[in-house]
Amino acid sequence: GVHQTREFFLKRDKYITDNPSVGPTLTEAYWKPGNSEPFLSLVDNLTGAPLTGDAWVNELKQSVEDVLKEERESYDAKIAQCSSGAPDTDVDLDMRIRIVDGDSVLADTAEDGGFLETCKKFEEYVQTRFAKA
Repeated sequence: GVHQTREFFLKRDKYITDNPSVGPTLTEAYWKPGNSEPFLSLVDNLTGAPLTGDAWVNELKQSVEDVLKEERESYDAKIAQCSSGAPDTDVDLDMRIRIVDGDSVLADTAEDGGFLETCKKFEEYVQTRFAKA
């Protein structure tokens, strides 16, 4: 089921990582029906095809070199996309996040100016704290 589901998303959307439609699609197709639907029906309803081993077999047919090449291309494309500049706006999680180590508050969205600034502050802490000598 996992391989067939992955294949469905890759055919429909061309990507899975950071795809905002994956969560809602899985919620509607798999999680909401839950045990009220047989597993085979869940897969069929989502992917439009009965569960088979075809997607898995197709993955197994690929050579290791081809898999590594595809994965590297996908990875490099995502890195390039994420490295194309800082986000224009902060991430709004509608919550306060405090990163704490014992009694020390390392970072806090309420004090640091938002999520991205909190992440930056924590990243700097980790790099300083665990820097290689």
